[in-house]
Amino acid sequence: MRSPRLTGAVAITALVLAGLGGAASAAPPGVSGPAAAPAALAAVSGSAERIAKLTGPGSINATDTKWQLKATDLGIMWDNGSGQILTLFGDTFGNGWTGPGGGVGNGATIDWRCNTLVRSSDRRLADGMTYDSAVLDRPGHAGTVLPCKQINFDEMTVIPTAAISVGNRQYMHYMSINHWGDAGRWYTNYAGIAYSDDNGQTWVKDADARWQNTPASDNRFQMAAMLRQSGYVYLYGTPNGRFGNAYLARVPETQLLEPSAYRYWNGSGWITDQWASAVVAAGPVGEVSVLYSRYLGRYVMAYLNEARAALVLRTAPTPMGPWGAEEVIATAAQYAGLYGSFLHPWSADSNSPYLYFTMSQWDPYNVWLMRVRLTGGGMFGGSPTDFTGDGRADVVTFTQDHNGDAYVAPSTGTAFAGGGKWHDWFAPFNETPLTGDFTGDGRDDAVTLTGAPLYDAYVAPSTGSAFGAGVKWHDRLVIGSELPAVGDVDNDGRDDLVVFTHDGEGDVFVALSTGSSFANPVKWHEFFAPWGEFPALGDVNGDGRDDLITFTLGGTNDVYVALSTGGSFGAGQKWHDFFGVDGESPRVGDVNGDGRADLVTFTCNAQADVYVALSTGTGFSGTTVKWNDFFCLAGEFPYLGDVNRDNRDDIIVFSQNPSNDVYVGLSTGSGFAGGVKWHDFFGLTGERTY
Repeated sequence: MRSPRLTGAVAITALVLAGLGGAASAAPPGVSGPAAAPAALAAVSGSAERIAKLTGPGSINATDTKWQLKATDLGIMWDNGSGQILTLFGDTFGNGWTGPGGGVGNGATIDWRCNTLVRSSDRRLADGMTYDSAVLDRPGHAGTVLPCKQINFDEMTVIPTAAISVGNRQYMHYMSINHWGDAGRWYTNYAGIAYSDDNGQTWVKDADARWQNTPASDNRFQMAAMLRQSGYVYLYGTPNGRFGNAYLARVPETQLLEPSAYRYWNGSGWITDQWASAVVAAGPVGEVSVLYSRYLGRYVMAYLNEARAALVLRTAPTPMGPWGAEEVIATAAQYAGLYGSFLHPWSADSNSPYLYFTMSQWDPYNVWLMRVRLTGGGMFGGSPTDFTGDGRADVVTFTQDHNGDAYVAPSTGTAFAGGGKWHDWFAPFNETPLTGDFTGDGRDDAVTLTGAPLYDAYVAPSTGSAFGAGVKWHDRLVIGSELPAVGDVDNDGRDDLVVFTHDGEGDVFVALSTGSSFANPVKWHEFFAPWGEFPALGDVNGDGRDDLITFTLGGTNDVYVALSTGGSFGAGQKWHDFFGVDGESPRVGDVNGDGRADLVTFTCNAQADVYVALSTGTGFSGTTVKWNDFFCLAGEFPYLGDVNRDNRDDIIVFSQNPSNDVYVGLSTGSGFAGGVKWHDFFGLTGERTY
């Protein structure tokens, strides 16, 4: 009989009382410690909520009757590059299993499989995640995808820890477990990488792609998270069990199976020796998952902190860190025996404030879909919204679900009227919707960037009372962690697409509008708004061309500008040395009507302050000039637009709570008036509003 390998609430409590998990493991002499965590930056606005049971009896997938998958754990998800999410489970048991937890009973009687895999194309996660198929070894029976010996103190089992796709090949990081120890502790033979060229149906364990464990069981890459970014795969490793620190390696994505090609982060550069690697996240770090959040514009890391008996989330501006403080998203008091928080890739890549993940529970030893709400107004500087062409900014909401509806409420000058449907299939699910006058007719249109795997851009032109049919304007725009923005950068009266790679390269590409398509992207700047910064567009010097703006956030809180020449962006110049700090939501607009774009930042917290720095044409003036002292609370979404046609941009906020109100604070030219409700039901929770 196997020892229970994953903790329940009682085991967690015992560990805490015994003092087994209260401190991180000490680093060997000469090893760098973790980078200092930045000042506290709230990434989530409360505890996670349970959405649906994904596996076992009573689950939305009925895996117990469909595939004899009655009990399992983990739920490691990745995008296969072809429109599906593949999910790996750990030790899996059939209908003879009675529990509690894994490994109770005779292996044959309980139909023990060391790991299993399912596939899903479900993009509507608000009601759960449905599975389309599983890897079967016979009809109606999920099979083991990576074989294991099932011999204690030899190879007890083989457990997946992470997976990723590169091209049409799927890669899985796994661990070969020698034996189970006390709760939260286990001991591995080695970790390795397997690959599949048939969408996960069959796998090959590469004999060379291995990290052999040491006699002391302290190899740093026995468990992992995998992140694909800018031609590399980043591998976050921990020792076996749940009490180690996290370390980081990376490898060119074409050399994943070559251990000699891996380089390890030592706190300042990439080296060949894993024993000189730096701690990037101090333990105890349990099963870990890392992805880039498009909404936050930051990298997110989720794992079980055994000592806290909690799933936690941390964020960082770069894959290397520095990783911020832990934020608790679920506790064992809420969900007994919880573990294994694995982030959903499409959720992380979407514009939604909701981040979805899988969570396991030791009893009933099954997997649940969870979600947590992210804070702030998203990594989005703004785009124009005058859809009727009357000179007043309107509001739009994209449902971004299986309906794919778009609703518009035009401004009357004193309110937003109605909220009729302007399109019944546009920007569904995790596509990226933006707005702008791409045709040059004076009315703002809608554009959606489909992202992986198609990378298309579709435009639905405004007729003044609806958005027309979506037409493909480009077939290769926005991939990975790139951030798009809209503005007229060449002063031809048509809005263009600007794409920030938002990585270590910091490239900026422009796809000019021809009025009926987007030209191929051309690099206009080679280092602007890299990792962790907040990019935006605006005509800051009043020459009719939108310029680049970036808020560095955190630490320096500087603002840089790169002026448009009409064919490129000039060198970045500091225009302000303290504006827009971590946790705030910066926006750009002409708030005093002088034809130059100014800076606005919303604290979006209990203070709900709004600060402005006016453009002089060569810099931004003002640091702590408060224009409103109560506008945009935590969880609300702030925006700018000239809603009353006085040539001054006003402040708008979508409450995105059960009331779904929209408030406006009109600009006087030197301040924003108090918020007035302009709509009492627009922009529901989870929708994308502008």
